[in-house]
Amino acid sequence: MAVNFMYFLRESASSMRRNMALTAAAIMVTSLSLLILGVVGMSVHAGNGLATNMKERVDEIRVFLKENVTVEERASMENFIRKMSEVKSVKYISKEDALEEFKKMYKDEKRLLEEIEGNPLPAEFKVRMKDPKFNVVVAGRIETRPEVSVDDTGKKEIKNPRDVVQKVLRITGAVQKFGLVIVLAFGLVAVALVSITIRMAIYSRRKEIGIMKLVGATNWFIRWPFMMEGVIEGFFGAVVGIIVAVLVNAWFISKLESAAENVNLVAGGFMAVLSIVLVIIGVFMGAIGSALALRRHIEV
Repeated sequence: MAVNFMYFLRESASSMRRNMALTAAAIMVTSLSLLILGVVGMSVHAGNGLATNMKERVDEIRVFLKENVTVEERASMENFIRKMSEVKSVKYISKEDALEEFKKMYKDEKRLLEEIEGNPLPAEFKVRMKDPKFNVVVAGRIETRPEVSVDDTGKKEIKNPRDVVQKVLRITGAVQKFGLVIVLAFGLVAVALVSITIRMAIYSRRKEIGIMKLVGATNWFIRWPFMMEGVIEGFFGAVVGIIVAVLVNAWFISKLESAAENVNLVAGGFMAVLSIVLVIIGVFMGAIGSALALRRHIEV
């Protein structure tokens, strides 16, 4: 059996070298489809983690103040908020404290910090509710206060995390649906390319296959090198996809984690499971492509 396996492996490698261009194309398309699947998986996982993390703080709204608010006006507004029966606590964050928090959050982004001139951040109140259902009611009352800052559209700057959570979940859902459609399309192309590669290998060895049949070689003995060729192409496609996915995680997801106050959105355990899944899918795609070619073209 060991001798047969080494024979099958040598035959597969020889066939792949003879059809190098098609082999490379099959591996590239397979890796691209699996890379997209990996990125979609990481994005959905990170988005759900971000939404879960934000839900834990969904009972808090942030109220940004105008630049020219006096100490008396600030105290009046704080007293106005504290008197609301729906409010659990109120915390004032000065411009200086807000800048310090920003610097701590983005301590690794030195270029970003160097571009900051002065202190562009506003003072704010962090208002925590007794129940998240009071967010909209309390925000509506606070909007009537003249101390609240206004954005470029004329809207009062009050951040309600519930709106952000819903937006994150909507974006995550759209990425999942759109990404899976693309993965399916590229997956079919990858299977087709593997199948074409195997057909070319069968055609180039048709005389040899005919002789092997005449001397009594079984169908499976003839088929195994071609099956292994498809599996190897799928495996290498998965490896390339995993490497790029890990780089995407190190670059993009890590920045998202920093922006989310260092929340661990994509843990090492998830990446390990994702890598195993991508390898299994890649091998399966290669095997399917080989099987389709062999079913139709192995008879000589």
